[in-house]
Parts: sequence; C-alpha cells; structure tokens
Amino acid sequence: MAKKQSRTDAERRVRQCERLGRLLRTLQLIMGKGRWDADGLAQELECSRRTVYRLLQTLSMAGVPWFFDDKIRAYRVRPGFRFPELDRQSKADASVDIATLKPAIAQLIVDAEDFLGSLRTFQEQLQSVRPDLPGK
Repeated sequence: MAKKQSRTDAERRVRQCERLGRLLRTLQLIMGKGRWDADGLAQELECSRRTVYRLLQTLSMAGVPWFFDDKIRAYRVRPGFRFPELDRQSKADASVDIATLKPAIAQLIVDAEDFLGSLRTFQEQLQSVRPDLPGK
C-alpha cells in the first residue's frame, strides 16, 4: 500500500493563498456587473464547477448573501451588502476629529525632542568613555 505523501508547509501555504485568491475573485465577479453562472465562473477561475460550488459555500459561511438570479441566470450578491466589520472600521476612521489629535501630536513632538536630547547626552558620554567609537 502506498503511503500518502504529505505536503510541506510551503506547499500548503501556496494552496491556501491560491484558494483565497480564487475566493476573493469569485466575490469580485458576482458583485460586479457581469453575468456569472457556474460554468462561466469555472472557466474564468480556471477550476471545476464543483470548486465553484465550494467557493460559493465558503462565501455563505462568511456571511456573504449571494443568490442565483433566475431572471438573468447569474449569481449575484444582494444589493447594498457590506462586510459589517469592514464597514464599522471605515466609519470609525471617518469619525476621527483632527482637533482632538492636536494635543497628542504636540505632546509627541515634545517627547521626541526630549528623547533626542537624551540620545545626544548618551552619545557624548559614550564618546568620553570610548573615544575609539565613531562619533557624529
């Protein structure tokens, strides 16, 4: 009986990256304006129909509300869909008020100048102890 060959970590990572790339490409295609059925997706992604069905199942498990639109005979994602965590992050980024950051920025500059002064003092003391070290 032949022993099953195990893949190396590098090979597993390559396969995972390929799968993730194919999954993201699937999402991009069905969110776009094209008409993508299982055969079209399989041809575009260079995989089998079975793989397409697995990718769609993975998207479902990730919370992507895709459906097959019988009218246009294509897979689609519900209009207005956004990943909740990504949307929450973008709202948080947009709500940052620069005025609230100004005191922190000013303190950061003061701290950096103090740190630079300490480094210069350290360098001078080091030079006095070890003149053979390169200086300024």
